[in-house]
Amino acid sequence: MQDRAERRRALRVPVRGGVVFYAEDGAMHGTIENLSRGGALVTVAGAVPEEPIDLELKLGLDSGWITARAVRVERTARRWKIAVAFDQIGDEIRAAIDAAILAALRATHRRPVLIIDDDVERRGDLLDLLSARGMTPVAARTPLDAIELLTRTQLHISVCLLAPSFGHSFAELRALVSDSFPWVSTAEISNDLEQTADRAAHAWSGTEVARIARAVS
Repeated sequence: MQDRAERRRALRVPVRGGVVFYAEDGAMHGTIENLSRGGALVTVAGAVPEEPIDLELKLGLDSGWITARAVRVERTARRWKIAVAFDQIGDEIRAAIDAAILAALRATHRRPVLIIDDDVERRGDLLDLLSARGMTPVAARTPLDAIELLTRTQLHISVCLLAPSFGHSFAELRALVSDSFPWVSTAEISNDLEQTADRAAHAWSGTEVARIARAVS
């Protein structure tokens, strides 16, 4: 039991949020890719800030200041990935980090799935079927509704089922999701709902959140 608790404390979970680095020449905004009680992996568009790093974490409605240091830096084609270790952290932002990690761990049991399908009858049947299989389906009624649901960090949506909807093809919707939310896996909705549910389960098994479930089991 103690080993499992220690793994949960050290585990980096795919928590999505914002980060702001502050330096003498201004602020640089980025995004959180994963988070643990001791550090985070963040992506930014500009150069690596000098140490010590003063940054602000934004987790949903919660935010707080942290002093950190860079422990790994990776340059990608368009952005920088920086792994930071927390040095000084206040009680309030520590509580927010703990709550975000706990929500991610709970998502391993809820298995949330977003459905984008403007066929109302099929969408309703799919909601019922996924619920019966122990998943937590959420339906988007418009494209803007889908984006709003995907940006809710507390939902931890990692799988999106798509059908040609709202005047967009499957390929167009998949590109929209992949470009804006690269951590979300997509699968196609067909009239064979049992097969569609199988696709959802398979997509879920390959997500980062599923990896967490295996790591803490």
